[in-house]
Amino acid sequence: MLKPLEQWICDRCGVVINAPEEGYVEWMETNGKMHGFRIVHHALYSPRKRDGGDCYYTNSERGGDFALTDLIGVRGLLGLTAWIDVGEWHNPGYNGPHVKDLREWTALFRRLQVPYYEEARLCTAELRDVLEGGANEIYLYLPETLKGIIEERESSVA
Repeated sequence: MLKPLEQWICDRCGVVINAPEEGYVEWMETNGKMHGFRIVHHALYSPRKRDGGDCYYTNSERGGDFALTDLIGVRGLLGLTAWIDVGEWHNPGYNGPHVKDLREWTALFRRLQVPYYEEARLCTAELRDVLEGGANEIYLYLPETLKGIIEERESSVA
């Protein structure tokens, strides 16, 4: 089981990022809107390094990035929500979010802020079973529900 909010699966190479210091969140940008969010290895920790590569978007694709350490915990909550609205003091005439797709942003937010979401999101059959059992839009994302989904998958694989 992954350590919640400490380990992630790299969206480029599929290998575990073992600590927040070993990863980045990156995105592309089109017409001033962020999209294509990915959690990837920092170049120093990339398994692709031995072949002269890394896990990043190419320089021509990448719109920006932040270290994982800046997007977890309370600092991360503030940073991630600023992409949606910087607040009335900074922008009294709100022009909408800086992100292109709020559903894509929400998935990233959950990966970085909700314990057990990162691993449970990969348990599609088990998630479907919980949904078919009548789970509402909050219950499905509760840490104890997500942990149970992971444990169910692990017991069925063993």
